[in-house]
Order: sequence, then structure tokens, then C-alpha cells
Amino acid sequence: MKRNTTELDEPIRVIALVPYPAETTPSQRFRIEQWMPYLADLGIQVDLIPFADQRLMSLLPLPGRQLKKAAALSAAFLRTASRIGEAYRYDVVFIHRAVSIVGPAALERLIPLMRRPIIFDFDDAIYRLHTTRANRFFGWLKFPGKTKTICRLSNHVVVGNHYLADYARQFNPNVTVVATSVDTQRYQVVPREGEPKRIVIGWSGSSTSQTYLESFVPVLAPILADLDAEFRVVSNRRPDLGSISFDWRPWSPETEVQEIAQFDIGIMPMPDEEWALGKCALKALQYMAVGAAPVCSALGANCEVIRHGQNGFLATTPDDWRASLQELVCDSALRRRLGSAARETVEQDFSMTRCASRFAQVVRQTLAQSQERRRDLVSVNVGEFPPT
Repeated sequence: MKRNTTELDEPIRVIALVPYPAETTPSQRFRIEQWMPYLADLGIQVDLIPFADQRLMSLLPLPGRQLKKAAALSAAFLRTASRIGEAYRYDVVFIHRAVSIVGPAALERLIPLMRRPIIFDFDDAIYRLHTTRANRFFGWLKFPGKTKTICRLSNHVVVGNHYLADYARQFNPNVTVVATSVDTQRYQVVPREGEPKRIVIGWSGSSTSQTYLESFVPVLAPILADLDAEFRVVSNRRPDLGSISFDWRPWSPETEVQEIAQFDIGIMPMPDEEWALGKCALKALQYMAVGAAPVCSALGANCEVIRHGQNGFLATTPDDWRASLQELVCDSALRRRLGSAARETVEQDFSMTRCASRFAQVVRQTLAQSQERRRDLVSVNVGEFPPT
């Protein structure tokens, strides 16, 4: 429930150390960035401190320019170290994925010196090295092993699904699952009016996750060839889909919701590998929030979100994918039933307000435990030196 900050003695101040500029990556956008306005209503004020600025982000994908890249990275390290030095002004330090986009946990090791409780959040198997065509050059600089170090340095770890929670509990007993969420005020079901149109099967995502879609072409191409449906892709890079006929819509934060709302069916194919197992079911949740029937690989968090045959379909084999897509394309009543149940699932368990509220509980609990330990330490020290 929404609370007015005037009802609180003082707002809790959180410094959020994140790797990327705001509104640039799905992980930040659908977690801490999306939660910030609602957290403010709950009396938790978050200041977002990105490591990379827009200049560094524009430089990294370009070939060469090593000196400019090194200079921009050095400036980012110095700028972020300075902000970490101000962490004592805050009540809680929040880290999303890592403070820096490259290097070991050097900046993270400075944070405990500020004597403020640390909450660490991640929503991918970032402890595994994962590179794609888009980020292969800098893959070796990511130091994925630092994830366990940050877990150990933190007072509490927040993760996007239970698979990641199992990993985090090896290094920290205080772990809470808070799913990546969808703002159900922005994502709405669009009424289907007028003449029946051609069914739209859609996929939406970043250029990084688009590699999963491209590798799925051998399975998807013959299925789509037999269906009377349009295949649509919303992404920030035109995909290479071989013989598949598709409509590509360039992604932008302004049009993302509008584009996904036009899907009748949303797909999320993934390979059976550790990086995929650690992914949250964000694509599925986006489709479900607009009432599109999801068909997703039966892996990882998808199995936590989708109840097969009730609010979507889970697929393992090519035959599973063919049967699910054929049935949904041909049966409008089934699409409506699954789409309605899918929307209800998001509203009940994966809405932005519900997940932000759960994260707010973690913040308050972590701060209270830290303050209690501090008081106990003071009491012990005072007790050792009684007045004479």
C-alpha cells in the first residue's frame, strides 16, 4: 500500500551504485530504476550513481580507440570512487550487478570502509563468463568471479529467481528473491476491435539476448512457414533470421510497450545452458502483462512464472513448439483465456508495486539489523569500561 513520506520520521537514503546510465539496460530499468518512484512513496529515497556515462557507452562498441577508452574508464573509476567516499552520508548502499563494468571487485572493497549496510542485487548468472557478438571484445575484462566476493561483502543479497538464490546462499545466508517486475499501469491489455487481423507472433529483447532467437531459426523457420501468422521482432538490432519472413520494429523506451501490446502470442526460446538458466522471465512477463499468450522454453524462471496450459505454454522439443504455436494461432478462445490468466498472474505476483514493496522490506530489515548490531557493539564497549 502506498505511504506518504510525511508519515515517516526521516526517509531512508540509499545510494545505488549501478554499472550503466539510466534507461539503457533492461536489468536496471525493470528493477531498481522502475522501483525508485514507488520506493520514494514508501519513504526510501534512492540516488542512482552509474559507473559508465553516455560517452563511455558510445566508445566501447567502436573498434580501436584504445587510448580514449582507457581514459574514459579511468575517469569513470575516479568518479565512482569519489561517490563511494560519500556513502557515509547515506543509510544503505545498494549495488546492482557490480559497481564497475570491468575489472575485479576493487571499488566494491572500498564500500565496507564507509560502515554502511550493503545490499547486492543481480538478475542473471553474472558469475559465469557470457559473451556475445555485441560484447565479446570486453568479455575477458568482466571478472565474473567477483560476484561471490560481492556476495560475501554484502549484508543482504537480492536475486531475481530461485536458481540465482541457490548460488548466492553459498556465500551469504541472507538472500531474498525479488522477481524482475512489470509496471502494470504502463503495460495494459489493448482491446482487439474492428475486423480480425492477422495473428502476430512476437519476440522482444536486446541485441544480446537476440542471439538466442537467431540460434532458434532452424526450429522456428519450418513452423512459421506452415502458419498463417505474422512474425514480428522488436529489438535494437535487426536480427539475422535466415529464411524467416519477419517485420522488424526498432526498439526504443518510448515505443516498447506499444509494440509489445500488439502481440497476440509472445515467444521466449532459450538454450539449455547455465547462463539461460539464470535469466529472469522478463520477456514472458512483458508479453503476459499485455494479455499476449506466452510460449517459452521450459527452463529456469519461466517455470516459476508459467503454468503450462493455464497461463501459457512451456516447450522443450521442436514438436512442443509446433503444437503450441499451431494451437494458439488456430484457437482465438484459447489465446484469450491464456492471455487473461497471464495478465492476472502478473498483477498478483510480478507487478512493479508488489516487487518494489518486497524490496522495501529488505531495505528496512537490513538497515534495522545493522543499527541493532551497532547498538550491541556500543553496549559491549561501554560495558568493558564501567564508570569509576
